[in-house]
Amino acid sequence: MSWWATAPAFASTVLVFFGPGLLVLAAAGVRGLSLAALSAPISMSIGSCLAVVLPFIGVPYNPVSYLGFSVCLAAVVLLARRLLLTKGSAGLASIRRHGDLELVDNRPMVRDGLPTWITRMLVPVAIAFPALIIGGRYIAAFGAPDNFSQTFDNVYHLNAIKHIAETQNGSSLSLGNLTEASQAFYPAAMHDLMALVVMMTGTSVPVAVNVGTIILGALVWPLSCVFLISRVIGYRPIPLLAAGVLCAGMSGFPYMMVAFGVLYPNHAAIALLPAALGLVVEALGMTPGRRRSLSISAVLLAAAVVPGLALAHPSTLLALMAFAGPVVAGRAVREFQGRRDGTGVPSRPALWAILFVVYSGVTLVAWLKVRPSLAFAPWTPFQTNARAIGEVLGSAPMGATTAWVLLILTVAGIYVAARQFRDMWWILMMFVIGGVLYMVVSSWSLGWFRTFLTGVWYNDSFRLAALLPVVTLPLSVLGAEWLTGLLRRTGTKRIADGEGIDSSTGPSPVGRARRAVPMVLSSPVTAVAAVLVLGLGTQGGTLAGVQTRMEEVFALEEESPLLTTDELALLQRVPDLVPAGDVIVGNPRTGASLVYALADRRTIAPHIFGDRTDAEQTLLDHWDEAGYSVSVCDAITSEGAVWALDFGDQEIVPGDEPYIGLRALEDGSAPGISLVAEEGDARLYRVDACTES
Repeated sequence: MSWWATAPAFASTVLVFFGPGLLVLAAAGVRGLSLAALSAPISMSIGSCLAVVLPFIGVPYNPVSYLGFSVCLAAVVLLARRLLLTKGSAGLASIRRHGDLELVDNRPMVRDGLPTWITRMLVPVAIAFPALIIGGRYIAAFGAPDNFSQTFDNVYHLNAIKHIAETQNGSSLSLGNLTEASQAFYPAAMHDLMALVVMMTGTSVPVAVNVGTIILGALVWPLSCVFLISRVIGYRPIPLLAAGVLCAGMSGFPYMMVAFGVLYPNHAAIALLPAALGLVVEALGMTPGRRRSLSISAVLLAAAVVPGLALAHPSTLLALMAFAGPVVAGRAVREFQGRRDGTGVPSRPALWAILFVVYSGVTLVAWLKVRPSLAFAPWTPFQTNARAIGEVLGSAPMGATTAWVLLILTVAGIYVAARQFRDMWWILMMFVIGGVLYMVVSSWSLGWFRTFLTGVWYNDSFRLAALLPVVTLPLSVLGAEWLTGLLRRTGTKRIADGEGIDSSTGPSPVGRARRAVPMVLSSPVTAVAAVLVLGLGTQGGTLAGVQTRMEEVFALEEESPLLTTDELALLQRVPDLVPAGDVIVGNPRTGASLVYALADRRTIAPHIFGDRTDAEQTLLDHWDEAGYSVSVCDAITSEGAVWALDFGDQEIVPGDEPYIGLRALEDGSAPGISLVAEEGDARLYRVDACTES
């Protein structure tokens, strides 16, 4: 399959990921960058929340219900806005006295001396630049559109999307481990939207996952980052452009979540995180150049984005709460500063101090309650504190090569923030929080303190490394703006000092060159070009390791760890051999359970983990005894599991208790069972004993 053939899948994915949010936000009057950047987060909230609600009213979750509800919601929002604008002028005046009701981005960008046409192009370029780079890297890593990650977690993710598409039930409250016996909460926002693409286009699950991953990494993430910087640093050309070009050069995200795990839910959630954090900054009135009053519109938008973020992955909501802590504290400090400075702007320092204490308490309670069991947190520290700190500063987590361009920009950004500490200390503190979390998880000794801080993320260094770009980016952008400003100031000073103006040089090429250098350096266009060069500079060796890792985990080979070429070839034959409705027994740790996602045939164990019924466990442990065991035949009959896939003993992850129900198949010693098909060492069997009786 060629990538050109995935055009319908790409179009459908863009519609599913952006369409509903675009409709609702446009109806609410949101325009500009906010409309583009917040459409995907809002769509994620609509899709995931709708999937939770629909089972209670007996309505299937599918493209019709999703898009239909979105249109209705947009109509309600439009009606409410019209009523508010036409009949609520008195109420609006009251709201404006206490908070800002202006919709974000309904204002021009500061030009900074740039021609109008360049200013208009900067945001599109800031999105297109990382989209091409990240999308290109993902496509190169995936190889073919229907390749899939040969990793442990992918057994679940592919089958979960298939399960939602087949049952038309995507509720995070019951998705669990994909069986009746193991229904429980599992964050399904990403799975819900990708399942809609499968239902809408009929494309295979791996293609839908790869296309969705590209859209999240190459489009949603850059939009989210540019939005964050517009709120933290300002709506200015150089910071917005730098945000876009630099977000494609950080190995921690988006690449690491695809190279490790594979952690698709974290990938989806962290792609939304900068937008959510930017809304918090806007809501609290901390955006430079904006009034100090609260932004009611941003509060409402943040409230709309949070459900999708939480249902994409709850740990990312905890990250948002941690990173937002300095923003809340910054607003409280600003209130105290306003009263002390006597600016005349109304301030409520006591109220904000109380709000900060309350916020800290809520965050602490959530921190303690919203975390997985320690049984699923096996990762241990692997390096020293000093090395971890160096990796944080050098944007080189998990032993990556130092990203020298980002290191320089980050250090320059720290310098800028330190010089303007009164106004920017909270930006530094967000970076410190992210850095401390990574340092503790990767280098701190095992114990209660490490688990208290990082248990939310399974004590896993990879997951916390992926959060670093969110808090590093603002400092790197500050550094890029300062360096380009230094370049322009140098050129301006040389012009003012008369450098390059020397009558002795005359009209010679040397003279013209000497006169041109200061003019070029001082040009704002040169600053734009310098930012683009910096962006290209981040694509060096630091990304080579993670790129190689992505290519390795998506490679389909004779000895691939999850599914080999022979095993996949046999799965592709299964639809012609096994009737629809029949169930297949297989060891999920060998990848046999992917028969569900890849061959559209149900399996006893669709996930490596999960509670089993007595009949299911009997089949996993004793299926090869069907020829002489009445209880096994009863289980086969009740479950319809007359088929079994034997993929040998190579497991993606070893288990404490091996599945032994297929051991007697290889040597042919199991009576009443026949070999139906084989590809290399991969075999498909059918039980005859129970059906004959």
